[in-house]
Amino acid sequence: MAVALLLFGLMGSAAAEKPADALWKAHIQPMFSQHCFKCHGELKQKNGLDLSSPAAVLKGGEGGPALVPGKPEESLVYKFVQPGAEQHMPPKDYQLSADELSLLKMWIAVFPSAGSETSSVSSNNPPTWNETDYALGKPNSPKKLPPDGLSMSEGVDWYIEQEWPRLAAALGKKSVKPARRVNDQTFVRRIYLDLAGRIPSAEEAETFLKNGGRNRREQLVDRLLTGEEHARYFAEVFDVVLMGKRSANEDWKRYLESAVQTNRPWDRVVRELLLARPDDPSSRGAVRYLYNRKDNHQAMAEAVAPALFGVQVQCAQCHNHPLAPEVKQSHYWGLVTFFNRSKNVDTSDGPAVSESAIGGFVKFANLKKESQDARLIFLDGRSIDEKPPGENEKESDAPEKYRVAPVSGRRVAAVPKFSRREQLAELATRENPLLSRAMVNRMWALLMGRGLVHPVDRMDSAHPASHADLLQWLARDFEQHAFDLRRLTRILVLTRTYQRASPTAGREAPLPETFAAALEKPIPGEALWRSMILAAGLTNAPPSNALVKGREKFADVFPELFSVEYTATLKQALFLSNNPMLEDALRPESGGTASRLLTLASPRERARAAFVSVLGREPDASERNRAADYLVTNGNDRRAVGELLWALLASAEFRFTP
Repeated sequence: MAVALLLFGLMGSAAAEKPADALWKAHIQPMFSQHCFKCHGELKQKNGLDLSSPAAVLKGGEGGPALVPGKPEESLVYKFVQPGAEQHMPPKDYQLSADELSLLKMWIAVFPSAGSETSSVSSNNPPTWNETDYALGKPNSPKKLPPDGLSMSEGVDWYIEQEWPRLAAALGKKSVKPARRVNDQTFVRRIYLDLAGRIPSAEEAETFLKNGGRNRREQLVDRLLTGEEHARYFAEVFDVVLMGKRSANEDWKRYLESAVQTNRPWDRVVRELLLARPDDPSSRGAVRYLYNRKDNHQAMAEAVAPALFGVQVQCAQCHNHPLAPEVKQSHYWGLVTFFNRSKNVDTSDGPAVSESAIGGFVKFANLKKESQDARLIFLDGRSIDEKPPGENEKESDAPEKYRVAPVSGRRVAAVPKFSRREQLAELATRENPLLSRAMVNRMWALLMGRGLVHPVDRMDSAHPASHADLLQWLARDFEQHAFDLRRLTRILVLTRTYQRASPTAGREAPLPETFAAALEKPIPGEALWRSMILAAGLTNAPPSNALVKGREKFADVFPELFSVEYTATLKQALFLSNNPMLEDALRPESGGTASRLLTLASPRERARAAFVSVLGREPDASERNRAADYLVTNGNDRRAVGELLWALLASAEFRFTP
């Protein structure tokens, strides 16, 4: 590793985090977690040494401070890991690599000393080095702002491109070479897939390409964002995000579609999901979010944290998060406690989630078997006071404790005057920067192929944002404009960043976190299914057609949404190769594209039409010649035409957003 170049790259981020912070998050903490935390972590401190945070390393153990800022050779944490050290660490003859040793040395060298401008460690206070950077409730306050006069989309591009010199230097490169802007032919296919959940028809693509107006891309975006297909597609996306899988409940699907179609503010949607108390028919389906967890309060907490706030809390069930010290065990059980008075009921108005006014006071224990009370505490540390009953005190339930009281013998969704879920909804939607950051990051990942924080549900100190100021700037704007999801989507798709081409063949691709070229984005199952129907020319086929009936099968085989790293599966390969629904769809007897191709006079015309119908573009000379030769060699018959169409439909070009 070019350590000096890495340091130069970190130092080059003038308005971003301090070099020692960046090194800790990206390299030192993961290294310590892998090799040291078993004996020197938050749960176990052999010889009194805890390496789980910079402050703990600075404090040291029985042998004194483990770190001397700026002096690696005097720091025990560095001396003990050297080859041949008398008290060598890690034990069992494991030796840190030369790169790991260099990173550790560099981290100590740039670690700020007490009293320096960059230090938050003072002699009068316990060391709380970079604690504010760990805080989940850190406000959305970017350190630098775009120049005046830029549109929001231009501001996004400014932030992205400002980081290129730093990222290039950190990787030992002279510069980041961005991809060109996509042509209109590629743009129309990309935007239909991303906003309508399907490829454009030949007529739609032709209409757009013939539009000579300067603002034709903006006009198309605005039309798609207000269309029914956009509401349906984004409802499918949010179904997976919120439920963790595709749901079959129609009330829930209608709720999501209505929320997107009417551009319901995202904070209102979150409040409706957490309260599960519909106040009008359009929000009735929101009840399903909690109801489908079947009274499992831990499942509720574990679903809410990553989907709505971008934070995984499962690791904190038994102990504080080992890699993200700001995620506490008390946060996990705090979220559970907000839900543990809830119970499913089936009322005359349908499914509901009742809530008791009493009970729900529980304790939890860490791995040291130390017990403590679970309090109503949110992820950012804010808490709600609620006095538990005394040791020998028994709670009593009474109608006066309810706005809607439970009735004996009747199934009623009780609503207490003091509602834990209502308190959670307030904390989640008022002065909670996690709410806006998580949605901005998820929308960025959906449209760009990767989050500013990656993975999208790991927004913690162990996964720093590639562009922290941009994330905070967009999140603050999202809040200031009433959590307008349609506006946010429009801003992103009209950026140069979104409209960049894929890396040019034969050139080294820029790193994903630079967003200097389009990233690989597999088309989700339902969108792939609709696109295949269009490409096969079966939009007017009867509902009994095998492909038309195949939505659930496609959703099962191609489930990718926000995957950490895309990997094609054997199941997908077998589905594309052997599934009879595709074979039937490409027979000329189906009356679709295959039938139309056979009406054309020559193999070259048929080859061209196949490419235009399936891939939405003209074939180059080589592609046209090879496809025409295949048709001639195989008799130019009905079977050969179907096989050519299958080869295009099963190709990577069709399977991914261009």
